Amino acid sequence: MRKITPIFLISVLILLSLFCGSQILAVTGKTSVTPTVTSVSPTIVPTVVAEVSANITEPEIKQVRYDVGKWNGFNTIRILIKWAMTRGVATNTIVLLLMLPLIATLVSVLHYIFGLTGYGTFMPTMIAITFLATGIFGGLLLFAMILIVSLLSNLILRRLRIHFWPARSINLLFISLGTFGLMLITSFFKLVDLSQISIFPILFMVLLAEEFVRTQLVKSRKEARSLTVGTLILAIFGSITMNFNWIQNIILYNPELMVLMVLIINLVVGNYTGIRLAEFNRFKSAIRDSNKKK
Repeated sequence: MRKITPIFLISVLILLSLFCGSQILAVTGKTSVTPTVTSVSPTIVPTVVAEVSANITEPEIKQVRYDVGKWNGFNTIRILIKWAMTRGVATNTIVLLLMLPLIATLVSVLHYIFGLTGYGTFMPTMIAITFLATGIFGGLLLFAMILIVSLLSNLILRRLRIHFWPARSINLLFISLGTFGLMLITSFFKLVDLSQISIFPILFMVLLAEEFVRTQLVKSRKEARSLTVGTLILAIFGSITMNFNWIQNIILYNPELMVLMVLIINLVVGNYTGIRLAEFNRFKSAIRDSNKKK
């Protein structure tokens, strides 16, 4: 009987798939699907045309001239970008990929020089991309809704005393319903409209809310609030930086300069041993005492 069971299950699955397929064909009234192929000209124009749109999270390609000249060793990345464009890679995607290390560098500078703390470098960078898609106000509204729903659902689920993963699944159900309701409500207002955002900004905000809840449970509410607010501030700085058209154009037309700048800044910041600007008030008395001794 044990040997027959897997075969029986496979047979049932095959019969169910055939039955569902026949029902779909009956509803659509078609017995076959004829694929329509759109002809594409194989000609590649020597000068690639591309432009970064206002929202670089949208993979759109508009027309602008992108000349790289002959290869001289210093324009290798530009030639690779031109090659990628001729192969159909979206310009906005290329710019976004090149801006990620730049935003991570900005987060490092704000952390080690100015003293802003957050959930590492990955989380603020991802939230910055989310703010590009939703707008800063829309992103903060989305995060506030997700965080409130997550905290309220945790209070309810604690009383049920169920296992961790089922509890998180139910929490995600509440978040999904709340996000859907927020998208529906904001579609009626012109100030902020979240009805057209994709699933990825929502997922990034869910991750941030989960980090807040986890830090609150493991460490303290004060630590969770500090890290979350710091992450949002870093993300806002990153989003504003990524939204400047002149920065996008510099990165697109001078990617080698961006790579060199990222390397130099990170090497300098990586060896920084001074006091962070946010810590001057904390160590003000110690600095005065050391100056008096000198």
